[in-house]
Amino acid sequence: MAGPLAAQTPEPPIWVIEDDNSTVYMIGTVHMMRDGVDWESPQLADILDAADNVWLELASFDPPENLFGLIMESGMSPDRPLSSLLDDEEMAGLETILDEHGVPLDSFDDLRPWYAYLQISSLMLVDAGFDPQGGIDMHIKDRADRMGIPVMGFETFEQQFETLSGMDEAVQLDVLRQTIVEYEEAKISLVDELESWIDGDLSTLERETAEIAEELEGFYDVLFTERNLGFADGIEDILSGKGTSLVAVGLGHYVGPDSIPEILEERGYTVERR
Repeated sequence: MAGPLAAQTPEPPIWVIEDDNSTVYMIGTVHMMRDGVDWESPQLADILDAADNVWLELASFDPPENLFGLIMESGMSPDRPLSSLLDDEEMAGLETILDEHGVPLDSFDDLRPWYAYLQISSLMLVDAGFDPQGGIDMHIKDRADRMGIPVMGFETFEQQFETLSGMDEAVQLDVLRQTIVEYEEAKISLVDELESWIDGDLSTLERETAEIAEELEGFYDVLFTERNLGFADGIEDILSGKGTSLVAVGLGHYVGPDSIPEILEERGYTVERR
């Protein structure tokens, strides 16, 4: 009788760019991770051992001192409540989601659409078993801090707030409406994307990202395309120096139209996937 099958070794994709005096390893992250999921490949430990620095979206996950002010300034719109922007069916869908979490609809009504989307997305991730304190980027930062490896950020918390809050209201409403309508379906998709990525299969993530690019073009341009250009600029700056760097930003930035690897290859770099 055969013995139990050994657990499959995680093989999430790693992209590498090398020149004469520098090496940049690039991996994808999620800002929340499902409890008990083994995602870390053996290669990551080797990369961290060799890394001179680590680059994340944010250098720190501590909320800024002015967080409340940022939320009040760019996340709230009592003069344009959601109930004046969404139709009755959409409001009913939103209320159903909030009721499942014991959140009063009235407490959401003054949120700007982008901030309501962010809160609903967080609820969706928690529903799907993701831990807000278990993000891959948090794990990498913790490891790097304990190893004494400098951690830098491509963006700041304030810049991310500005990026999201700066979207046209129509774009914000599009993504909020889709999130409400596809809430249950999206929970399943999130798990499928994660499990496929851990196995080294990007096809599920590529398909979902392509759908976002097609159905929510304005949102995709702001959240992915424009930021991917910024990440690519930052990686070029890293390559102008020397040493070994680990770049770890969200999974969605490595696939789809105008992904980081695609942008860098268009700029003449050889990007190897390992």
